[in-house]
Amino acid sequence: MLATACTTSSSEYEKRGDRYSSRGEYVDARVEYQLALDQAGEGASADLRMKAAVLALRSKDFGDAEGMFDRLLAEEQSYADRVASLYYLHAQRWAAAGDTFAALRAVDWLQERDSTASLGTLYFMLGDAAYGRPDYEQAVSAYLMALARVPDEATAVVSLRLGEAHERRRNCAAAIGYFRRYLAAQGEEGSLEAGDVRYRMGSCAFLLAERAFASADLPRAQRYIDLMVRAGEPVNRLADADFMQARIHERLGDREKALQYYRRVVEQNRDRSSRTSMEAYRRLKQLEFGLPLNTAERLAEEAARDSLRQARRAQRDEGRR
Repeated sequence: MLATACTTSSSEYEKRGDRYSSRGEYVDARVEYQLALDQAGEGASADLRMKAAVLALRSKDFGDAEGMFDRLLAEEQSYADRVASLYYLHAQRWAAAGDTFAALRAVDWLQERDSTASLGTLYFMLGDAAYGRPDYEQAVSAYLMALARVPDEATAVVSLRLGEAHERRRNCAAAIGYFRRYLAAQGEEGSLEAGDVRYRMGSCAFLLAERAFASADLPRAQRYIDLMVRAGEPVNRLADADFMQARIHERLGDREKALQYYRRVVEQNRDRSSRTSMEAYRRLKQLEFGLPLNTAERLAEEAARDSLRQARRAQRDEGRR
């Protein structure tokens, strides 16, 4: 009788936990709630389980919190929205405080339980974390989700990282778009970071110009070369850009423009120490001596393309037989 009378009930432990919790004494509150759970056993109420799990999450005891919430939701699905909101709230708070590890643990829990959950600004944090690993595919995915959900919250850094991620994945066309967006937002034409972005954007533009020229898409090649020239970077490829301008105008039949760009390459490289300057000098002299724009080089390239087309046509014909 005496032992029974002296035994503290589960409800009393819970009340003590409530008092500690109301005063912000969360460590003591957790102890009392755990005693209440132990005393109640299988008969513990959903509210008591919720209180104990909330403090476990608040304490960043993720293992205990996840176990408690999983058991609670297995029995009481009506708590699902409240628990998800709680994880979302803590993820935001931890992200704002710079505790990325804790915030990511909370986000992982949310996504594991609901892959369609909208994370709002937390997508930016996911993008930053993926970018830092680095996992550029995941970074692009997370940043794009953020831009779709909360576009007004995006900073210039997001555009920069999207540009870099696309560049690393060799998607230069997309990278250029984000680099341009970053430069427009920053307005820091003289900063070191802006200079680096212009260098990378110019490098991407030149690569795309080369590809377009090789496929005889001259208007596209011209657009990318113009973009590179406006960027002013990379400086060590500007002579190559002028040389390509000359070749484009030569292909388009504009002799004067072609001569202008060939002369520029030659004048800037008077010692003709590079292959580009030597080729520009050779072609400049050919044009000055009145050789036709439709050069042997161009005719050879056209013949090679015709030969390739004929070979492909022959393969198709063979396949039909």
